[in-house]
Amino acid sequence: MEHWAFSRTKGWPAYRSLGAGRRACCSVILGLLVLLPPDLSRADPWINMKTLELAAAGTDHLLNLDYDLAEQAFARLDDVDRTGLLAPFYRAFVTFARLQDREPTREEMDAFLATMQALIAKAEVRLKQAPEESDLLLFLGMAWGSKAMIDGALGNYFSAYEAIKQTKSYLDACLLHQPIRYDAYYGLGLYDYTLSRIAWFYRPLIHLALPPSDRERGLRELTIASERGQTTRMLAKLALLHTYTGVEKEYEKALPLAEELLRRFSGNPDLYFQAALVYSELGRFTEALEIGRRIRSNLNHSRNHFTYEMLPRYLQLMGKIYMDRGDYPVALDFFRQAIEQPTTRYAWVTAWAWTRTGMIYDLSGKRTDAERSYRMTLAIRTDSIAKDLAKRHLKEPYRKEPIRWTAPVTGPEERTGSP
Repeated sequence: MEHWAFSRTKGWPAYRSLGAGRRACCSVILGLLVLLPPDLSRADPWINMKTLELAAAGTDHLLNLDYDLAEQAFARLDDVDRTGLLAPFYRAFVTFARLQDREPTREEMDAFLATMQALIAKAEVRLKQAPEESDLLLFLGMAWGSKAMIDGALGNYFSAYEAIKQTKSYLDACLLHQPIRYDAYYGLGLYDYTLSRIAWFYRPLIHLALPPSDRERGLRELTIASERGQTTRMLAKLALLHTYTGVEKEYEKALPLAEELLRRFSGNPDLYFQAALVYSELGRFTEALEIGRRIRSNLNHSRNHFTYEMLPRYLQLMGKIYMDRGDYPVALDFFRQAIEQPTTRYAWVTAWAWTRTGMIYDLSGKRTDAERSYRMTLAIRTDSIAKDLAKRHLKEPYRKEPIRWTAPVTGPEERTGSP
């Protein structure tokens, strides 16, 4: 699950993923899934405990990439939800999640938008009859947020801005009427943190169009949801994990999140890579290499939703671990293998392998080889932070950053078998 930022596309600020372009819609949109918890002290529309159980089970299956099981659980919501809102809402996400192995078509994204628009219209009719209904306010906040993501990816910028405003308005109203509805903090946290990352030259325009955001407040809101949310807890933990391993680089804070989520969702390959990255950044190479061994075993046996297409990602990860450990010849060998594996879906992996190869050459005093590697990165058709680093180090040679390890490093480990 990646975060979103405004960037320049065709002259306008576009809502897109930081690292994977339009395909990221499929994974990021999952971040707006919200379970609507019943409040047994009030006559809310989703008071039936079976509703919560089915939604919780379906979401767990979805985050574990068990799409058939998720769809079965969500389909049963029709039997207990008298509003008719929840089942189509969740099924839309399952349909979209199944597309993560390829770019969604314009027609598929339009179909998702049409579903959200129909559900929003239906929920707003019900809200007129019960304007302080916190369940409906929360639902509308998340539905509008989902619409905003896809509108932005499709280039419907003004529609996206309007949807973002509606998202915040409904979530704020939800907390106003029921301050202990901690799940609303999840959507608000994404709003505050994401918009706070907008490039400075867009901020005046955004501040005129949208309510102000705040980075620290966004992190606090996500933390509240991760600790006290009834049903967005795991989603908030996922968002925080990607935040701490990405822009924030707070690997100590990321570690307990990575460990918990990997235990809970062992069928989600991304969590293995995240956990290995965190261990490596903290200098805990025994644990990092053990995760690498588990990834390789899953790849060999096509287990836990690992596919052969992920092999370059594994090779690049292993190169990163050995690079962090200072074993540069082994790291270069893994990066070479990653580069030699053709991949379209993971073109960003190839970009990182070339960039980190250049960084090792810089550290080894081989500036000509380093420059060649950085140029190879820039030739790859992908949107990746690796290309930003390559541009930077073409101008200025890479120098090793200060070690951030806070845990003692154990003795040398044996090299994990290279394929």
